Amino acid sequence: MNPYEFAKVAHIAVWGYWIGSDLVVNQLTHYLTHAERMDGPERNRLWRFLLDVDQHPRNALILTVPIGLTLADMLGLIALGSTGLVAVWVLSAMWFWFMWHVHLRGDSPRGPLLRTWDVRLRYALIVVALGVGAWSLATKGPVEAGWLAAKLILFAGVMAAGVGIRLYIHEFLKTWPDIVKSGSTPQREAAIRTSMRRATWVLAGLHGMLLVIAWLGYAKPF
Repeated sequence: MNPYEFAKVAHIAVWGYWIGSDLVVNQLTHYLTHAERMDGPERNRLWRFLLDVDQHPRNALILTVPIGLTLADMLGLIALGSTGLVAVWVLSAMWFWFMWHVHLRGDSPRGPLLRTWDVRLRYALIVVALGVGAWSLATKGPVEAGWLAAKLILFAGVMAAGVGIRLYIHEFLKTWPDIVKSGSTPQREAAIRTSMRRATWVLAGLHGMLLVIAWLGYAKPF
């Protein structure tokens, strides 16, 4: 297997890893929000486990960036060169480390600050991906292939959907501590189910964008 074939297989594998792990998270979320007979502490342990599993889609999100850009450079679709590729992989590794640092230190006094900077980083990356993609579609550069520019725009949409899901999780967490400490009530259960149901609709949109991204990479229609 030559380097190009390896990068292509890795790119496809990460896409599958992303979708598959997201589906697992979604099923765990459904189970959690319908486990009202489970006692609070045990239910909270399930929630903590769910947060650990949710790291897998985030792994895939970050991994797809350096692998995808490496593949695009190999195909001559973008001109990064060896120095540019090294920079991409180093920056991606730093992002990967920071993402896990935020997760592992989330309960520390610095947790809220770390999460704030994590979201700010996502916003910055959304602007970059959306800007480069839209500019490239309009001017045929710096990304000449229209389908690849469209993938960048959709990737910005995927990251925005991820931020949207976090907003609904924030709503979920307004009620969750009461369930853990004081137990389930119909009103509390309705609140967390509403939040997670809305998050699931955003997730469905995210998966739709990932499917279109995969189709664009396969068909290269423009």
